[in-house]
Parts: sequence; C-alpha cells; structure tokens
Amino acid sequence: MQPAGSVVAALFAGVVLLVAGCGASCQSTVRVAGMPVIAAGTFDGVVADQGAHRLYLADETAKGVDVVDTSASTPRFLATIGLGAAPHGLAVAADQRRVYAAIDGGKVAVIDSTAMTVAGTVTVDTASADLLDYDPKARTLYVGSGPDVVVVDTAKLQVTKRLGAKIPVEQPRYDPADGKLYVTTRADDSLLQFDPASGKLTRTYVVTRCGPKGLAINPARQLAMLGCGSSIALVNLATGAHDVTLAVQGADVVDYDAAMDRFVVASPHDARDSAVGVFTGDGTFVGSVAGSPTAHAAAFDDQHGLVYAPGTSGLMSFAPAVCAPPPGWLQFVGGLSIFAAPLLAAAAFLMFYAAWRGRRRADASGPTHEDLLAEDLEFERARMRALEDSIFGPEAAP
Repeated sequence: MQPAGSVVAALFAGVVLLVAGCGASCQSTVRVAGMPVIAAGTFDGVVADQGAHRLYLADETAKGVDVVDTSASTPRFLATIGLGAAPHGLAVAADQRRVYAAIDGGKVAVIDSTAMTVAGTVTVDTASADLLDYDPKARTLYVGSGPDVVVVDTAKLQVTKRLGAKIPVEQPRYDPADGKLYVTTRADDSLLQFDPASGKLTRTYVVTRCGPKGLAINPARQLAMLGCGSSIALVNLATGAHDVTLAVQGADVVDYDAAMDRFVVASPHDARDSAVGVFTGDGTFVGSVAGSPTAHAAAFDDQHGLVYAPGTSGLMSFAPAVCAPPPGWLQFVGGLSIFAAPLLAAAAFLMFYAAWRGRRRADASGPTHEDLLAEDLEFERARMRALEDSIFGPEAAP
C-alpha cells in the first residue's frame, strides 16, 4: 500500500496536469508560405475580399499593393500593383470590384480588382491620407487625414465633406447598426462619434492611458475594440462602459470579421514581442501567435477559417484554436492549487521525515518499542508472582 504522502502528491500532480493539458492542446499551428516580396516588405494595411478570395497588402517598401490568391488552402502570390507612392490604409469595395488605397501625398488610389490596375486617384488632402473604411450601402469612403475624416462619394469619386476632429485622427469605422462614424484619436485617449449626415461630433468616449490607434466594431453587440499603445480596450458604444485587457501588448490595426465573429489585432513591436492576437466577438481572448515587426495588420479568410498576416519569411497563416473551458469544479481546484501547493509540499515533507525516522529507529541497535513492551509485561508478571509468594507462601513441590 502506498504511503499517504505519495497518494496526496499523485492526486495533486494529476489535477495540475489536467488543468494545464487544456492550454497545451489548444495551440495554433502557424504555416508560412514563402513569398520573397512579402518577406521584404513593411505593411500598414491588410484586407481580404472574401467573395473573390483575394488578399491585399499595403506594401510600403514596394510602393504598391501586393495581391495574393487565397482560394486554395495554400496561398499564391499574384502580383504587386504599383502605386508610385507608399500605401497605408486599404478598403475593399466588393460591390464595385475595387480596392481603395490611401497613399502618400494626400491621395487615395482607386484599384480595379479585376484588372489589377490603378483606375484613378482622388485627392483628399495636400499632405496625408492614412486609414480607411468603406460603407457599401451609401457607397461612401471615409479617409483619416490629419485632424479630419474626409468623406468621399465613390460613385463620383469626389470629396463631399470633412468631419473635423480638431486633433489628429487614426482609424475611422462606420457602424451600420447605429449609422454613426467612429474614429480614434491618440493624443487625447478618445474615441469620437460623428453623425455622417450632419457632420457633427455627437459623443466622445475617453479611455484613459490608451492612446488608441486601431479600431474595429462588432455592430451586432455594439462593441468596439481599440488597439492601445500597450493594451487592448473594449468599449460598449451604447453605454460608454469600457474595459482594458493586457492579453496582447497593444495593437496597430484592428479588424472584425462578422462571418467568423472574431476580432484580430496586429501588435508590432520588436522581433521578440510582436504578435497577432484573436478575440471572440464579445471580446474574449482566444489566443495569439508570434508576429513580425513589419506586420501592422492581419485579415481573416472565411473560406478556410484562417488568419493571414505578413511574416519575416513570407505570408503566415494560422487557424485560431479555441480551447473549451474546463468544468467548474476543475477550474475551482486548479485555482486552489496555487494556495494548496505549498501546504501539500510541507505535508509531504513531514510525512517523509516521520517515515524516515521510523525506519532509523527500526534499524538502530538496541531494543525496539515492541521489545520494551514485552520486557515490561514480563517484569509485571514476575512482580505479581513475588507478591503471591509473600502472601500464600512458596508453591509446594509436587
């Protein structure tokens, strides 16, 4: 039979392994398709055309948009559409068979996605054009440009109005659920809400010490995810309540995919700390994989359930794995293990020490405890015989 200490230790070790086993079984496998052009580039924007099974990457190094065919499980590089200037934000207009790319010089390039050529440009500013968003219902493009969000009528390819934030803006996102436009501003830790119809600022959400850059919205939940400098923030657009998570160390561009109900964030830092993280549509952290410092964005492939992002050797992809949560009792025991471990270790040591001392006494020279008990019993019997002899006299010989 095993000693009690061994049984306790074995049970404790089993629980720890069971709790840890869940996380170990949910690691995503990252695959890299070798693409020299992408391996050499730096990317500010990555978007996917789900219907056409195309991936577009804003390649600042090549001053163009790289196009990748994702119709098969192994992606295939197609071409780089030259723009003559470094691109930044991208937006897919699948209904128009276009891709819009904000480029240096305050312009937006209009790309014919079928012919993979530049069909024209729209000047939105004298200096800058950065991140974009597209509203397919109104066929309107929103362009972050300095302290303004520039509104472009894509049917006429004309600027119709400017939404003034009076502070440099980052990512504009249109929310089809409430018809409002949202835009992040780093300098004052804010998320601004505009009414596109009137052009007026209608609400300000402050997320202290965030410095938001990226923004994506889950319209079904009215939930916005912000990529902060060193964290990720979640903002309830209806109530204004917000929360912050350190699951990923900040993010640049954030995207939401309704078909997969997932957020994806690209967190470029140095070679050791860069990551691509995935969250569910309610903001629950799913997991992350090591990323590239050159990848400021990532995108989903709905057909294959993959996330694509630029890597140091080409185009990396992974399927974000979800670990089913362990039973409640197992989570409770796993939590207690943090406090129980030192106590169990002390108990095991005491049990081991007691057993060791017992073995030492048994092996030592001299009488054992059982021998001493037998001697005491024999001594007591002799004393009783002596008492009987003194009272009744010695027993007569036969």
